[in-house]
Amino acid sequence: MLLLALDTSTNQSTIALCSEHEIYGEYSWYSANNHSVELLRNVQRLFVESQMTMQQLDVVAVATGPGSFNGVRVALTTAKTFSFSLKKRLVGVSTLDCIAAQQQHWQGPICAVLEAGRSELYAACYLFERQESSHGDVLYRMRQLGDYLLLSPQHLATYVQEQGNSWLGVPGVRGVPPFLFCGEMSPASYQALRTHMGERSLFVGRVQSTRRASVLAMLALQRLEDGKEDDPLLLEPLYLRRPSITTSTRKQPLLGGTSLQSSGYTTTEREEGALRH
Repeated sequence: MLLLALDTSTNQSTIALCSEHEIYGEYSWYSANNHSVELLRNVQRLFVESQMTMQQLDVVAVATGPGSFNGVRVALTTAKTFSFSLKKRLVGVSTLDCIAAQQQHWQGPICAVLEAGRSELYAACYLFERQESSHGDVLYRMRQLGDYLLLSPQHLATYVQEQGNSWLGVPGVRGVPPFLFCGEMSPASYQALRTHMGERSLFVGRVQSTRRASVLAMLALQRLEDGKEDDPLLLEPLYLRRPSITTSTRKQPLLGGTSLQSSGYTTTEREEGALRH
């Protein structure tokens, strides 16, 4: 089964072309707000260097966010277009799932994070359970602990410590093991988490946390094995916060804009469609 995996959730972008057993090509690069041009160019390069064609694809896997509003949309729109036009299967995977899966050998709880702006973090917590296939291969199955979150580092630390007891603690037997934090976080977020978590936390460096599209592809394969795939007409980005889209008040009567007092900005019907798709 040949998979193309696409992830442009942040400035760190990555794509891969692989099967269950081989990686035919994988690129990771820093994209400075030029995702759309660079993504298509690198996809074309990937197929040329692998001496394969788009028609040979079986599955398109894509990171669905959270992350950069525009970045997430570029990979998702590209993946949905490929899937729909070429009639290929489509699988969406959360970007936080991809970050956590790269640390799947860690035997304790993992907290994957991404900077969300406004001094907040996107986050989710996981455990990985070691299994063996019928061929004796070692596999790791992901179990998500709780929901996808949007919290300040201080509130995230409090949440992790409070929920950790119910997730992992065994009264009278053992305490909660340290959480391994991984992903893209600023020095300020790192320091705040360390201050509030103390010895109950460990950290993976940003380079070691860099996302790899081949990991995304393997998560997509697991979802397919579980009978899960996505409709290219229905798959949406995972936005934990509405993007700050502003419009001119002068054009509101013409465009049908409505005020969103709680968030301090206005949206038009077109922009509402962008949020959904």
